[in-house]
Amino acid sequence: MSDDAGAEHTPPRQIIELREERLTVEKRRAVYAQATVSRERRVREETVRLELVTEVLVITAHAGAPGVQVDGVALAPGETREIVLYQERALPGKDVVVTQEVTLTTQRDIQVTMTPVELAYEELVVNHIETKGEDDDRTE
Repeated sequence: MSDDAGAEHTPPRQIIELREERLTVEKRRAVYAQATVSRERRVREETVRLELVTEVLVITAHAGAPGVQVDGVALAPGETREIVLYQERALPGKDVVVTQEVTLTTQRDIQVTMTPVELAYEELVVNHIETKGEDDDRTE
């Protein structure tokens, strides 16, 4: 005889997996534009109107007056000499100044959307129970 004769008879088990769909959401970013920002140097020409002053000493010798000497040279009556005392000259210069401040920012607009998604799931359904006789007690 075999060793199985005295062992309890165990009915075979069957495992059924019930599954369902789980929602996963993937977001993809669609890039519509890209911006490259830089400062570029531009040049313009301006014409400036200036009044430059030259101051001159004018010496005129008159007849009958004492003699006048300029730089060791005697002036004859009615003769005029000019000596430049000062003369203004334009010296263009440039100063860099802030003319405008520009603020660059990005702005995000968050929109909450509700999208219905149908998810399927499995249930165990017993359609028909067959009984073999009245002796079987299947209620537990």
